[in-house]
Amino acid sequence: TLSIDTDTGSYTNVRRYLNEGQLPPTDAVRVEEMINYFSYDFSNSKRLAQAPFVIETEIVDSPWDRVDQNNQILKVGIKAIDPKQSATNNQNLPPANLVFLVDVSGSMNSSDKLPLAKATLNLLSKQLRAEDTISIVTYSGSTQVALAPTSGDKVTTVQAAINSLNAAGSTNGEDALKLAYDQATKTLKKGSINRILMLTDGDFNVGISDVDEMLDLVKANRDRGISLSTLGFGRGNLNDYMMEQMADNGNGNYSYIDSLSEAKKVLDDELKATFN
Repeated sequence: TLSIDTDTGSYTNVRRYLNEGQLPPTDAVRVEEMINYFSYDFSNSKRLAQAPFVIETEIVDSPWDRVDQNNQILKVGIKAIDPKQSATNNQNLPPANLVFLVDVSGSMNSSDKLPLAKATLNLLSKQLRAEDTISIVTYSGSTQVALAPTSGDKVTTVQAAINSLNAAGSTNGEDALKLAYDQATKTLKKGSINRILMLTDGDFNVGISDVDEMLDLVKANRDRGISLSTLGFGRGNLNDYMMEQMADNGNGNYSYIDSLSEAKKVLDDELKATFN
């Protein structure tokens, strides 16, 4: 087996800075995430019927090298299809056990944070099925289960819980993660999608202060079959690096959501890729 990093958060975050007429911070620019943001056509993708994945390469002269014109850039594209998920509609995804871990601390009290996160979850809720199980854990100064495990076809119930969320208090990342993993463990579906979907501005200021401790917690649960994806919102408090690291160590994806159209791309148009 092999793991391929398909985070895309850097592209959306950098795009936001540029659209606002600002240069992004150096650390926000991660080339691989900007390349991964786009879809690519694979001329030999028909070979997927005979192979678990296909590889295509393209090589060009480096446009930035003005001293030694021998430098070149190699792009390696990898395409894989899970046979169980090769159909075109989302109904062919395995059953999902999803825990929405939502930051409702005071730092999320901004139109581009919690309101956009709620709209994002409402969008996702319309894609859920009876065989899916949904839980919602919220955290600020304390943590709580805002929605006990609920069947995915109970859209009205799920959306009512989402729409009731409000921002206030500080941020307790440690207790929140532990409670979310507890919820996911209770409804663990073997051979299916078991994932924490964390929506936050990444401001972890209460609880675990050591980054390595938090990543160890994520990795330990990954090895138990519970993955973690992160969705970043807003600006100012955004801990872009931490959210990328958590998703990478959780065998998940990191995406930055700056608009409802971006949320639709991540959790509607590309739902299967997001949950792979």
